[in-house]
Amino acid sequence: MHRAGTANGVKSVRGCGDSCVGTGMVPVGARGGHRVCKPGSASVQTQRRTCPLAHGRGSRPDGGAPCRGRLLVGAPQAPALPSQGANRTGGLFACPLTPELSDCWRVPIDEGVDLQRESKENQWLGVSVKSQGAGGKIVTCAHLYESRHRVRQPLETRDVIGRCFVLSQDLRVRDELDGGEWKFCEGRPQGHDRFGFCQQGLAAAFSPDHHYILFGAPGTYNWKGLLFVTNIDSSDPDQLVYKTPEPSEKVPGAAGDVAQNSYLGFSVDSGAGLTRRRELSFVTGAPRANHTGAVVILRRDSANRLVPEAVLPGQQLTSAFGYAVAVLDLNSDGWMDLVVGAPHFFERKEEIGGAAYVYINPAGRWESATPLRLNGTRGSMFGIALSTAGDLNQDGFEDLAVGAPFDGAGKVYIYHGSNLGIVAKPAQVLDGEGVGVTAFGYSLSGGLDVDGNLYPDLLVGSLSDTVVLYRARPVIHVSRNVSLLPPNIDLEQSNCQHQEGVCVDVRACFSYTASPASYSPRLVLEYVFDADTDRRRLGQAPRVSFLGRRPSDPEHQFSNTVELPRQHARACVKATFQLQDSIRDKLRPIAVTLAYGIQGAGATRQSRGTTLPPLLPVLSPQQPSSHRTEVHFLKQGCGDDKICQSNLQLHFQFCARLGDADFVPLPRGTDGTAIFAMSDQKDVALEIHVTNLPSDPAEPQRDGDDAHEAMLTATFPPELPYSALRPYDGRVSLDKPVVCLANQNGSQVECELGNPMKRGAQVRFFLILSTLGITIQTTDLAVELALSTISEQPGLEPVVARARVVIELPLSVTGVAVPPRLFFGGVVRGESAVRRESQVGSAVRFEVTVSNRGQSLKTLGSAFLTLLWPHEISNGKWLLYPLHLELAASPGQRAACSPAANPLRLALEPPGEADGAEEPTPGSWWVPAPAERRKNVTLDCAQGTARCLAFRCPLYSFERAAVLTARGRLWNSTFLEEYLAVTSVELIVRASVSVTSSIKNLVLKDASTQIPVSIYLDPGAAVAGGVPWWVILLAVLAGILVLALLVFILWKVRGRGPRGKMCPPPCGTGSPGHAVPCHPSCAVPCHPMPHCAVPPQLCHAVPPQPSQLCHATSCRAMPSWLCRAMLCHPSHAAPCRAMPCRATQPGLAQPHPLASSPVWLLQAEQPKVPLRC
Repeated sequence: MHRAGTANGVKSVRGCGDSCVGTGMVPVGARGGHRVCKPGSASVQTQRRTCPLAHGRGSRPDGGAPCRGRLLVGAPQAPALPSQGANRTGGLFACPLTPELSDCWRVPIDEGVDLQRESKENQWLGVSVKSQGAGGKIVTCAHLYESRHRVRQPLETRDVIGRCFVLSQDLRVRDELDGGEWKFCEGRPQGHDRFGFCQQGLAAAFSPDHHYILFGAPGTYNWKGLLFVTNIDSSDPDQLVYKTPEPSEKVPGAAGDVAQNSYLGFSVDSGAGLTRRRELSFVTGAPRANHTGAVVILRRDSANRLVPEAVLPGQQLTSAFGYAVAVLDLNSDGWMDLVVGAPHFFERKEEIGGAAYVYINPAGRWESATPLRLNGTRGSMFGIALSTAGDLNQDGFEDLAVGAPFDGAGKVYIYHGSNLGIVAKPAQVLDGEGVGVTAFGYSLSGGLDVDGNLYPDLLVGSLSDTVVLYRARPVIHVSRNVSLLPPNIDLEQSNCQHQEGVCVDVRACFSYTASPASYSPRLVLEYVFDADTDRRRLGQAPRVSFLGRRPSDPEHQFSNTVELPRQHARACVKATFQLQDSIRDKLRPIAVTLAYGIQGAGATRQSRGTTLPPLLPVLSPQQPSSHRTEVHFLKQGCGDDKICQSNLQLHFQFCARLGDADFVPLPRGTDGTAIFAMSDQKDVALEIHVTNLPSDPAEPQRDGDDAHEAMLTATFPPELPYSALRPYDGRVSLDKPVVCLANQNGSQVECELGNPMKRGAQVRFFLILSTLGITIQTTDLAVELALSTISEQPGLEPVVARARVVIELPLSVTGVAVPPRLFFGGVVRGESAVRRESQVGSAVRFEVTVSNRGQSLKTLGSAFLTLLWPHEISNGKWLLYPLHLELAASPGQRAACSPAANPLRLALEPPGEADGAEEPTPGSWWVPAPAERRKNVTLDCAQGTARCLAFRCPLYSFERAAVLTARGRLWNSTFLEEYLAVTSVELIVRASVSVTSSIKNLVLKDASTQIPVSIYLDPGAAVAGGVPWWVILLAVLAGILVLALLVFILWKVRGRGPRGKMCPPPCGTGSPGHAVPCHPSCAVPCHPMPHCAVPPQLCHAVPPQPSQLCHATSCRAMPSWLCRAMLCHPSHAAPCRAMPCRATQPGLAQPHPLASSPVWLLQAEQPKVPLRC
């Protein structure tokens, strides 16, 4: 079915002005406030009749229209005739089948009025129009016609009963034949609960056997509704009226009934084969039954009643199920199927507005029928109009037309029937926008052939002053056959007839069939041969040129026409094309496509005249209008089977180079992916290695044949476009070098590997890539590589070369400690006794330098320098006390670190004094520690031997360099208490840079360092602070023992020894003859005497001269530790000389109680009280 002007099947009719059709819901009139409304719509119907042969034309009252065929259009809002005594009454219009658009005329019916008995104001004449077809009758109704009684009296009544007119084929009302004016509700009991609001004729139809006429009266019985069926051939209609039972009437065997306010009779239709074969049944819709709608199937009984046999309920509330009904045989099984419209159906999620339910008849058992729902678009009122369209495509199955007047400008959907029922996808959609009509599809009438071409036509009404006739075009089926000679192309043999070259003949034969068989017109087909279509689809030049083509045809095409005189007649055509010289593609076949169509089928010209011009047929849409065939080349270098089976294999890897060095492969990660670092913009290349070797050397004939048109296509990302081609240094086994052609932006390159790439060939080269497009947001690079050949090689799929991009920040972090060696000594001080910086311990300064050779860190994120400061040992004692930290990023720009240093708030020295101390160097007198005390200790937070305080310093203004200066002091007391027995302590301070960034591929390289500091015991405090406690305890016990022994010996000597031999008088106080020990303060050395009360070993312990040093050799009887403790004190630069022992404790004004004791004994007894010499 086609439309686009009279030349191809569309006639638009305008005949009654803008007021011809109503545009809204028109009230019927009411008593008690209840109304039944139906949108004002154009009802359309085709009508044909036979004209007298003598004239060939019929006539109308004004004498100008052909009688061959007419379109009948109902216009419910047409202005009233002068004799009707009203403003708007509606009317019936007839339009002849001519190309004219404004030649419709009004049928003169319902003229005159008796205002004492009736009112025709807004009676909506033409609300329904039906025809029996050629030579049959026509019915049109006015369902709002009013019957009046006792006009202008107190008991005046107005009953909206409606009425209909039955016309003959000459559009005249003949009462003696047709019954004339039909008013079933007149003379019956009135009132809204009876027939007072009958509204007869809202729907009307003829039975398919032409014996009965159906009238719907939805306002009867409190709007329950009623269906009248009567025999139109009876001269006494009341005797043969069948109607649905009254509400109070009980009918045995009825399948059910509907309640009040159901609007039964809103739509009507009939057909034989609904419940029983060849038995007539009647169908009526009740769109408000049970608030969902229903459809009732009825039969006649012997009591002139219409008894319900089946009731089909609606499926959605307020969907108006039953608004329209259509009876037709969709699957041609002899059982009539049923289609029900529900224009108010909707589904919000699916954007559905309106539906049509298709019930395929289950052999009369409607209780088991399951409908198929056809859906419309949102708000389209799909299903408001239904009509059989006849067999449009002549496939033996009836087709269906469904109106959707609010789908855009309005649409009509055409559905084809099939042996399975209905094809759910519309075969064609008629759009009102194409013909300039709005609300297109509000009413439909189809299934009649109005132009005599044996195909049914369709008339479409609208809510406007226009109806459109769509004439169906005959469908033909074309058979074609295409052959090519020779079947294979031999490039080495010239076969053209009149010139050198290789030629191929193309031959095509046509015939056609159509339905019905009697339709056999002469057809002219236009055909086109199109060669090498596959290459041209790829944008490549064709390899052939047709000989003898038209000047307007391109070289690869040949067009002409062929005439088919009738059905089944065969006609053949021939064309010749020649291959061009030096073609490259010698393996891919040459495809030849034949396209054809009916000459003049696309014309849209308008014609003028008294009759519509005949329509050209169309090709069947189920059959393609083109045919493709191929001619192959004789293949060389492809083995005995003449089938080239290549074995192209691709190997690749990312490479890079610095400067003029050779390319080297990029490093790979753990997953094997190449890693590209952005620390420097070095050249990047993709090394390509392609081979064409047999996959199995034991069976080389299996594959590895010549690869014709071997190509490599590389597709690059925008960040890594193609730059250049560089050959590999090694030799390749190709006759010609590789040639690569890139597109304009370098996103794709095609490299020709050989044509053909022979068996055993290998090729290796570099694709140089540009890295200028790589940014910090680039995380990975992907290059798609696709090998292709026109030889046979299954499984030749594209591969992707991937590289991961990392951003290496070229940072360097270095640190130094000033001084690098520290010492501890002195006395132990508690934390509460420390008030000034100088009381803590040795000073140290750390300088950490961060250098950046690359991009500014400000563009990458938030950067921080973290200093791990070992501030305490595991037991919580202070280790390295932080005094002050400061970061200098650039001149004049300084940043503070967190947390703040100097937590004890000690008094700080000026920076010059604090940093001016030089590293102490022990003198030559420094005696190394004994072997038992030699051990090293490392204090490092990373090893868990210290606890660190993390100082974070921001690098916001960091561009190229930043220096962190951190001052601190050793906590002297901790080292005196914990590390006196240790040879050296190594203290580790760590510094690192971290960047917080949204960039996932950011990598910091060499962004940390560690600063060691060596710590030793101060040489000047080795005794006071370096003697273990157990040595002191033993010394005290030994002194007490020696003193006790000496007292005992002196007591013995004084009491028993001879008195004649005495020591020389001492130089001190005392009486002669007393055994006084040799005091070191004496000027005369003590010599052993036989009568000396002092033991020789004790006397030897005293140096004979005051200036003589005490050595272990001269103190044989004295332990070396005792001798060293007496004189060799490391805190003095000079040895301890013998002098009167006025020893006092430091800070005491009185002499010590042991002042008269020998120095060595005093030293032994009080090792912690050094003598002042």
